[in-house]
Amino acid sequence: MLLCRILSIPVASISIIALFIALTTDYWLVAYGPAGIAHSGLWQECMDGNCWTPTKANEYILATRAFLILGSLAALASVISLTASFMPCDCGFLGGVFVTSIVAFTGALFTLVGVVVFTTESWGKNRDPQIQLTYEWSFYLAWVAFPMLFLTGIFSLVAHLCPSRPGYENV
Repeated sequence: MLLCRILSIPVASISIIALFIALTTDYWLVAYGPAGIAHSGLWQECMDGNCWTPTKANEYILATRAFLILGSLAALASVISLTASFMPCDCGFLGGVFVTSIVAFTGALFTLVGVVVFTTESWGKNRDPQIQLTYEWSFYLAWVAFPMLFLTGIFSLVAHLCPSRPGYENV
């Protein structure tokens, strides 16, 4: 089904962009307190405009980084596989669209594991009642990438299971 293959490309591309922005920005957690505002991401922490890279990152941060990087690479592979699926090639059962669905589902799983690890480890982190700790837009971008990669996998699987009907191109 050509429509599903075509829809998969922008959805997968947007998920790559969302994952890249989530990985590189430092607005995963924001703390509002009497001393000011602080925000942190996967690579650095900032307070009052001064940013620094922690000398030793927590294990859950390292796990989140690793899984989101793997999810990004899988999303990139799905876009490449989808683009290659438009090239004429007789690859049999493991054609480009089937491979794309597997890779997209794998990327969605990596992304889900990464953000779940971050969420569960940072949920009860705040012990001070004067500080309000909230998740911010970088965190939510990572969560948005998960259903988008899952949709890419679904669209690709539908495209694989419902091949196009013969038409004028076969005449």
